[in-house]
Amino acid sequence: MENTSLRLRWRRPAMPMSDPAHTGHEGGIASGSFLRRTSTWIWIARFKLGLGLLILILCYQFIKDSSQLFFEGKGQLQAPIVNSRSSPEQEQAWQQTCEASRRDNMHRPPPSSSNNTTHSLRHETKSDLPEKSNVVACTIAIHEQPYLTEWAEYNLHVLNIAKLYIYDNADNLELSNWTVDSASMSIGREGESGQNGTNNTNNRESSRISITHYPGKKQQGPAYKDCARRALSEGYEYAFFTDVDEFLVLYQHNSIMELAVDYLGKGDEDVHVDVEVDKDGKIRGASSDPPPTPFQTERNETRIVGSLGMNFRTLGNNCDIDYEAVPVSKRFQYRVESSYPMNVFIKSLVKLKWLDLDVDFTDPHFYKLRKDENGKQAVKIDTNRQVRGGSLQPMRLYDVAAVHHFLHKSLSEYRKKRDRGGGTTGPSMLLIENAKKGLDNHGKPLPGGNIYDDEVWKRLVEKTYECKCRREVRRDERQRAKCQHAAMMYLYWSSVQAKHQSKRDPYVMQS
Repeated sequence: MENTSLRLRWRRPAMPMSDPAHTGHEGGIASGSFLRRTSTWIWIARFKLGLGLLILILCYQFIKDSSQLFFEGKGQLQAPIVNSRSSPEQEQAWQQTCEASRRDNMHRPPPSSSNNTTHSLRHETKSDLPEKSNVVACTIAIHEQPYLTEWAEYNLHVLNIAKLYIYDNADNLELSNWTVDSASMSIGREGESGQNGTNNTNNRESSRISITHYPGKKQQGPAYKDCARRALSEGYEYAFFTDVDEFLVLYQHNSIMELAVDYLGKGDEDVHVDVEVDKDGKIRGASSDPPPTPFQTERNETRIVGSLGMNFRTLGNNCDIDYEAVPVSKRFQYRVESSYPMNVFIKSLVKLKWLDLDVDFTDPHFYKLRKDENGKQAVKIDTNRQVRGGSLQPMRLYDVAAVHHFLHKSLSEYRKKRDRGGGTTGPSMLLIENAKKGLDNHGKPLPGGNIYDDEVWKRLVEKTYECKCRREVRRDERQRAKCQHAAMMYLYWSSVQAKHQSKRDPYVMQS
């Protein structure tokens, strides 16, 4: 009986709703209408939710596209380090496209290995030795050990820099075991200046390299400012603010000291330049931004020159994918066209006594100068001795000097550079995504380079080991060739040794 009762109760809802005895005719109609209205509301809610999500996605895409970066360091977003490797097929396709573009635009084929290129440097004679240098170079580096020896040798021997101030930005002092095998110098390592640092070794007066531990985010500006203060307190007169991937090439001067004296003066003998001033006291050309109204000259004045700006000359990546333990100036000897957007940026050579140390250094390309005793602002000029302001020089002048910028290197190295981020801005999500796709800051394919230019390499080879050869040996062409060959072997070996030492940090060199 219990089973029958349960069976009957289970079948009761299936009885005809049209039977008034069970449901009632009016109640059945009302119930069906309610279900139809509820179903309609559910579909309307789903449609509105989908439409809202679509609008949010479109708004996000619009904001992302409208915030496209055209210059490095402008409005960058913070991002963590990510794995930038792509598939081998994608990399090979990128390399083939890059090489095809280079072939279509190649200006001059590379010289054969047996062709001896002539050097443009004047050979030093007893009456033509450069005067004692009073110029220092300031740089900050992180994971740069494979490139540092080449950069240091170039600045010390080719440019005749008096002292290098290197700030190690790594969390741990990576450069504690780094050495430069040069008879003309010794290395002193100093602790962190003003930031809980400790003195690692005794800094000798004869040292030409100072290494300072300077960890933290966005420390390029503070490190440069600290470098300027220290150089000024130690009696140096000029400072060149540069990066490890930048090599200054001089076309009309034998050393950076000659360039500094020529354009900035020596000691109390400052160089002056005539400027045009409007009614508001603004100087023609002193701003890199176009004026809202045409400049109207009210008077002419004379101002002191406190800084010299020199344009970038960007080197291509030679369509290389992976790092190779060879000096960068040997691996990448094709530069891009002068019209390349990054070439408008400059690096500055500053006379320290006119540098305003009371303000923060926020731009690695341009530094504020102070006023003289008459209240007149010192100015920055270009190599044409025209007043220029800001971090850009659209004229792109290369007749006197150029900063050869090995910005991209190989594809894997460029990706690591973008993962690491800039020294003043940190990582940028947009630049990281562009690097993954083989694109530069502007969303264009990374340039392979199409104009042969080995100025950095040939000067480096000539000068690096020449300092260890006797003067009478340097006059002998056969002995000179042996000396230069030894220089090349030393530079190659320094790259291999740096790669071996950096294996402890897999992020540095492994692709």
